[in-house]
Amino acid sequence: MEQTRWFHEENLLMPLEAKTKEEAIEKLGNLLLKNGFVKESYVPAVVAREQEFATGLPTGDIGVAIPHTDSHHVLKQAVAVGVLPEAVQFCEMGDPFDTEVDVRLIFMLAVPDKDKVMTMLKQVMSIIQNPGFLKSIAQTTDRSEMVALMDNRLNAGAVTSAEEEKQTKKSADVLEIKITIEHPVGLHARPASLFVKAAKKYQSEITVFCEGRKGNAKSILKVLSLGANQGSEIIIQAEGEDAQDALNELQELVTSNFGGVA
Repeated sequence: MEQTRWFHEENLLMPLEAKTKEEAIEKLGNLLLKNGFVKESYVPAVVAREQEFATGLPTGDIGVAIPHTDSHHVLKQAVAVGVLPEAVQFCEMGDPFDTEVDVRLIFMLAVPDKDKVMTMLKQVMSIIQNPGFLKSIAQTTDRSEMVALMDNRLNAGAVTSAEEEKQTKKSADVLEIKITIEHPVGLHARPASLFVKAAKKYQSEITVFCEGRKGNAKSILKVLSLGANQGSEIIIQAEGEDAQDALNELQELVTSNFGGVA
């Protein structure tokens, strides 16, 4: 059965001329509004959310941001894509020091159904974790070529995943807990941001496993790539002098439903 489309040509803005993240968000958001995908409340909601929960991602030379907001501001699912000729600064997602990321590509997400958040994120992450592909996107000046690239990646219906990495036997020095994600949106943007912030406080190496996938708990890209939905069981492993303290805090954070954050 054919998947409902996420990317539509009319939601591509290239070049996206903007001097600030707010201006970039407003231009892309107004494009979604004009094309009937979001409500009038969407743009101010995305701008406000970005101030509280940053969405810049440290993807090397070509920085990426994935601004979005709650589903009740959305009418139909969509991804608006903005290609900036000159970078604008977004704060890094999950970074407690508000480190700035020079962003050249923006994927603005409009997701009306919380159950589809991780589906969309997996497809976006398949793009932004490929430095070569990111560079080719940023250097593309032909609109029809860009449309074809985005249509192929964002409307593919399923993310082609690499060979799942087998979990290796842990040493005696590695501590481990298993816990189920109960938050309605899973280990997604705001919960993921809080999770990474907590992990970064500790010197220990901290790794998270979910259904055969694993990632560094201190990397927002890796945590988002786990695709941990509501009901997913994750394994958190920590190795180092403060490993137990790290596991205790992360367990408390997850079991508290991330403090009730939406």
